[in-house]
Amino acid sequence: MKGRSKATVFVERFKTIMGLLMMAGMAYAFTHYLDADIGVVVCAFLILAPLISATLAGLASKNITAEMKSPDYLNKGRHFQTTVTLSAESKLPIPFVRLQLQPDLNFEEDDPRMIQTAMVSAEPLEIPLGMTAKYAGCGYISVGNLMVSDYLGLFTFPVKQIPDSVKVGVIPVIPSLTGAATMLHTVSDAVLTMDEEEEETSASFTSQTTPGYIHRDYVAGDNLKRINWKLSAKRNRLMVRMDEAASAVRPALVLDFRPEGDEISLKHRETLMEGALGFLSLLVKQGVPCTLRYASEGSWKCLILENEDAVESAAVELATADFQNDGNRIDLTVMSERAGAYLVYTTLPDSLLSAQLTQLHDKGYVACVVPKPPEDEQTEISGVDAIWQMDENFSMTAIQK
Repeated sequence: MKGRSKATVFVERFKTIMGLLMMAGMAYAFTHYLDADIGVVVCAFLILAPLISATLAGLASKNITAEMKSPDYLNKGRHFQTTVTLSAESKLPIPFVRLQLQPDLNFEEDDPRMIQTAMVSAEPLEIPLGMTAKYAGCGYISVGNLMVSDYLGLFTFPVKQIPDSVKVGVIPVIPSLTGAATMLHTVSDAVLTMDEEEEETSASFTSQTTPGYIHRDYVAGDNLKRINWKLSAKRNRLMVRMDEAASAVRPALVLDFRPEGDEISLKHRETLMEGALGFLSLLVKQGVPCTLRYASEGSWKCLILENEDAVESAAVELATADFQNDGNRIDLTVMSERAGAYLVYTTLPDSLLSAQLTQLHDKGYVACVVPKPPEDEQTEISGVDAIWQMDENFSMTAIQK
């Protein structure tokens, strides 16, 4: 729903013209066929009444101010209210007020029809409008129409002070994935292989039996990635590295989303967003810290995730991201880091993305996760080791290895 349609505007104007013509016909009939004196009175009434009514409506539209409030964050599927508060500074009588909201596709209104109500100039009028958070992600709620209608219903005047749109973040859920075991195993192996390469490199610069690391005994709750298995075997007890060298290699998960133009695109974005959070949750449960990269407001953000609480916090961060990038489809800073594995979740697998993914191919394992397309479409993208499809039930299927 994007404001009034052309048909609605035409009907309103047609009703106004017909009303004026009927009043003119009535005045003509009284003046020329019934009683001239009564006709003059009727003409005066028919002219003055619309004029006074329109004048009051026009003045009221300039003196009404509106504010709109809505929750900043909420969970997907939750019902909430957006409240529009109308205030009037004028002491003149206020005719009828017509209001219609214009929410993004993330939200579903309880009643999308235009509301007409009356207000008293001395007291603010609060209009609660209910809706439901249908899709996860950042959405805006705007005022589509706010106008004053005169008492006779012939004229409407737009309110001059329209409130700004409110931004509402719908928090995505963290689902359980099916079919993700193969990709999880591949990513873990890629990180472990790079970890071992770094450990061997460190050994060439030291003569200690524990190359370049300080160790202590394992304590329940320690990250399993920090265990030095070779040293643990020698000492017959688990030994854990104390510095950050073990976590220097973090697989990178990048979100490449385009602004959604329809409900299908919005659903695809939501599926990939929640699917990415589900895979990040699997990684940290396996003791593999990772990074999440996404664009918002023209720049790239990077979140370091080492536990499940961090993944839940990332879900809240994604709720208000608009995914507007800086012109690059992936974060270029990731190319200077040793991630071992690069996972790109994209709603637009095209040649431009393929060109940037090719630059990552020599740095580690590169996989692309895409929404499941219609049966008559195929995903074509190069520069990757694997392509995975994810459907609405968060089932992952490899279509290229």
